Amino acid sequence: MTIAIKNLILWRHAEAELADIALGAEDDMARKLTPKGKRQARLMARWLQKHLPKNLMLISSPAVRAFQTAEALKYNINLHPALKPGADLNEILIAIENIEPPNQNLLIVGHQPWLGALVAHLIGHSGGDINIKKGAIWWLRQSSINSSVSSTTLPASYSIFTVQTPGLMG
Repeated sequence: MTIAIKNLILWRHAEAELADIALGAEDDMARKLTPKGKRQARLMARWLQKHLPKNLMLISSPAVRAFQTAEALKYNINLHPALKPGADLNEILIAIENIEPPNQNLLIVGHQPWLGALVAHLIGHSGGDINIKKGAIWWLRQSSINSSVSSTTLPASYSIFTVQTPGLMG
């Protein structure tokens, strides 16, 4: 299998309620956006609506806060169980590789730290994971339009097209 995505747009969920550690993973999946988080999601969605490429597929973590962030875009959302909080980089790469139907333009709404690990991996950043702020968008583009690379070896084949944060929007 290969990943042949020209535009890979990564959107970290906006600010969410604090987790109740005592309640565990189920509580973490049910955390909702705060009023500030809803505002962040709306600001970023407005920017995305002006700039997204055509024929885009949107996939989101099944966590409520990620779904609510994606919902602000008013676009068809495909929930993907592998994009859960705490997923590791290999799980994410396999999920992206196996998306059906394959799409050249993919928007993923997810979580730290795997979003930062994915960006670092795809751009060949060897200094560790990248910190992606809540509500921020990192838009990566294939460095070579005709390149199609295997996710198991995935060399640095992407470059940063733009990074946008809610703070830049208003």
